[in-house]
Amino acid sequence: MKKHILLILLLISLVSCTKNGELIVFSSNMHGNYDIYAITPDGEKLTQLTKSDWDNNYPSIYKNGDVAYISRESGKDDIYKLNIRDKKSVRLTFLRGFNRYPTFSPDGKNILFISNRDGTNFQIYLMDSDGQKQVRLTKNSYDDRSPSYSPDGKKIVFCSKRQDEYYNIYVMDSEGKNETHLTDNHSDNFAPRFSRDGAKIAFYSDMDGNYGIYIMNADGTDLHKISGAQASVYPYWSPDGNRLVYIVFGDNDSNLVISDADGKNIKQLTHFKSMNLTARWEKLER
Repeated sequence: MKKHILLILLLISLVSCTKNGELIVFSSNMHGNYDIYAITPDGEKLTQLTKSDWDNNYPSIYKNGDVAYISRESGKDDIYKLNIRDKKSVRLTFLRGFNRYPTFSPDGKNILFISNRDGTNFQIYLMDSDGQKQVRLTKNSYDDRSPSYSPDGKKIVFCSKRQDEYYNIYVMDSEGKNETHLTDNHSDNFAPRFSRDGAKIAFYSDMDGNYGIYIMNADGTDLHKISGAQASVYPYWSPDGNRLVYIVFGDNDSNLVISDADGKNIKQLTHFKSMNLTARWEKLER
């Protein structure tokens, strides 16, 4: 009991002491299995949120402190949710198939995710943030991945493998209609995220032969790379929209870096000898 109370106090301290209430969650195998961690944007405070004998990956954080993530506790990929203040974990998906890549809606009421429960390809699904009312949004024979909302909740950007055998980026209405093709570069393009004002989209791609971070306008124009020569993946916008956190690979590890939205002023946030992935940055409510 004392240990549990101490952990809650440490988590409250983590939230209250971080600058502007901001926190970055990510997954790491620094202690063996992949687990979920939280770190302040200045890199000074690190907290382990899950500790399991199985892998926990792909966290998504909402401003109330809820963290949705993938866990293999059930023997397959299912979506769970905890709050950083009490760490009480609840399972949200129970159906057959694999359920991956949870992302909160702007108002926190829903979670987007992908699942292959209805076939061999992954499709985009939506559920209430408590796991209720799980509905399928895309209904095609292709592989759809990495869905996320525009800031106003009216659009969903995602990547899909269509006829050309590459993953390209698409945008559709939040109901799953009116798809628009944004990239067509004969490369794999993953993890698109709208900027905080909805004007731009960040993603990663291997269009120059190695994975890097790219930015384009929300209509697909003005596409350009902002990362350096090292392989870089999973960009995510800062709460003020002026910076990005993403993952840079070393020889035997990967770590979190922060840069301005134009790729300048790069700062390495973590220096672990492990694989550290899928960082998500949010400003939390006090």
